[in-house]
Amino acid sequence: MERLSQNSAAPAEPQRWVNVFWLILTTLGLLILAEAFRAAPCWIAPMIVVLLAYPIWTAQRESFLFKRRVALLGAVHEHSQTRQLLWNGHLGVILHIPLALGFAALLLALSVNLSALHWLVLFTDAVILAVGYGYLRRKVAAQVRPEVLGVFVRRWPLWLANLSLLTLAFFILNFFVIGAPDLRQTSWHVVAEQAFASGSQIMSCSWSGWLVGSLSALEQGSWALAQQIIPNLPGYEWRLAAWLLFLLQLSLLSIIFTHLQLGVLSLVEARAIRAESVLGESTFAKTFIVTILVLALPFLYASLRLRDLDPQQLAPATAEVLNWVDPCQHQTTQNAAVQSELNAELVAHQNTATQDSERRIDREVDLLFAPVEAQVDDYLDWYFTVIGEYERLAALATGNFAEMMAQQLEQHLFVSTGFHTQLDKVDQALVSDTLTQMANLSQRTREQIDAQVKASPCVRSAINPELLGDFDRDVWRTLAAGTSGAVIGVATVVVSKKVVAAVVAKVGAKKSVQVAAAVAAKMAAKKGGSVLAGAATGAAICAPSGPVAILCGIGAGVATWIAVDKVAIEIDESVSREKMRAEILDAVIEEKRNLKTTLQQRHTSLIAELTQNLQTTLDGVFIPARNGL
Repeated sequence: MERLSQNSAAPAEPQRWVNVFWLILTTLGLLILAEAFRAAPCWIAPMIVVLLAYPIWTAQRESFLFKRRVALLGAVHEHSQTRQLLWNGHLGVILHIPLALGFAALLLALSVNLSALHWLVLFTDAVILAVGYGYLRRKVAAQVRPEVLGVFVRRWPLWLANLSLLTLAFFILNFFVIGAPDLRQTSWHVVAEQAFASGSQIMSCSWSGWLVGSLSALEQGSWALAQQIIPNLPGYEWRLAAWLLFLLQLSLLSIIFTHLQLGVLSLVEARAIRAESVLGESTFAKTFIVTILVLALPFLYASLRLRDLDPQQLAPATAEVLNWVDPCQHQTTQNAAVQSELNAELVAHQNTATQDSERRIDREVDLLFAPVEAQVDDYLDWYFTVIGEYERLAALATGNFAEMMAQQLEQHLFVSTGFHTQLDKVDQALVSDTLTQMANLSQRTREQIDAQVKASPCVRSAINPELLGDFDRDVWRTLAAGTSGAVIGVATVVVSKKVVAAVVAKVGAKKSVQVAAAVAAKMAAKKGGSVLAGAATGAAICAPSGPVAILCGIGAGVATWIAVDKVAIEIDESVSREKMRAEILDAVIEEKRNLKTTLQQRHTSLIAELTQNLQTTLDGVFIPARNGL
């Protein structure tokens, strides 16, 4: 088969990182152009569209000519007049320019409202596309003629693979993560009107504002209808299939973005080999410029004719059509007032529940720490005893003094009082009561909405009481799990252990405790000499006893040693006990305040989260994977 062009040189593949650089730069350029498009006046905006349309048209032109020339090679003779007439495809190439301009305008309008996560996907796709291009070239190099290798890969496997990957990434992002505003309680036409107004207002140019506003209205209006219809379809499989079909609208952005990047790859490859593309002549840039200039004439004429058009002139006809489509359209203001009233009640309940929770936590933690504070004296009773003294001396000898002191403090203050168990019971009771309150609030809200729907059926177009069913189900499931300790047990154990560790650390850092440890260390060093001296004294006392004088002396020495230690401990107790008691209580009270703050933060967050979930059910965020199946 003869070649597709007169150029027989095989296009050399640019280095992989060159492609990565250019595609990332293209994505960054799209981000910058989208922001520029937002702020551009009407005489600048068309230039931005033309600039973005050029690589898109390059990809379209390349694909069009490739398909046409493959067909001509198989259908007509090499030197036939038909082939010469159709080979360059001038008319088809020109006809693709308006399509490229439309694609560029759509891409800019869609890019204006992309989130940071969407842009992250696009930048990631740019890297994958560049790497995948080199990989696919190597895979099919042995099967495709060298002079058409690049265009073959770009036209079919790379285009299809990237389109599928990008569409799937956007689907996962919107289906599982981002979702859309919860529009189930709002009429679709209200959503569309608001989306058009907000979308058009962010643009400086009127016609670009109409474009962005129309796309926003179409997107948000379709989301409203999907949220109201799809979750009510029978069967999980039907709902999932409906969401898949609905979110295929995301492929529009994927298609245009893929065309843009493939056009850039084509231009980069042509630049790398310093030759014209294998599918065209050097006049194609001139063709693009001339066509743009021709198309600019009717655009300028239309702009001049429509510059004095007031969009408000279209309002009466639009309102009439909307009233015919949706009879409840006139009750938009009343429905908005109902939603505002419900939201205000939820906020008021959240504030009341938070205040009640804080007061209850303050009271419960005081009761929880009362026996702990009382046990400080029990700990000091152990500390100022001969047995306690000898236990500390043994710990010093083995190098476990700090660990033993921590264990004794925890045992006397927290283990003996059942602190961990009691804290778990307090926390579970707080969570259980909060969940019960929210379940009751949801039920009252449902009854209130039911009454309003009976009085005015059009309220259902804005607020549907059946939507609260999922919230009730989740709350009661959480309540059942929380009652058994499965939800908060682990978290409570962690908190209680932190409380104990903090008290032990703070007590260990107190000056009186450190002084006592130093004194104990000095006394331990002198104990050996004290025993020998006591034994000698005892031997002198027991001298008349004959052969048992040695044993008698040792016993008398030990007794003397213990008596001396008891007196020393009593003296130490009279001097240090009250100070140690005050310092231990200070550490306990400080940690009691910290525990109150921790519990109040946890339960305030729980109340806020549940209230937010209830508000979300009314007018929050709709995640298809969570709310639509």
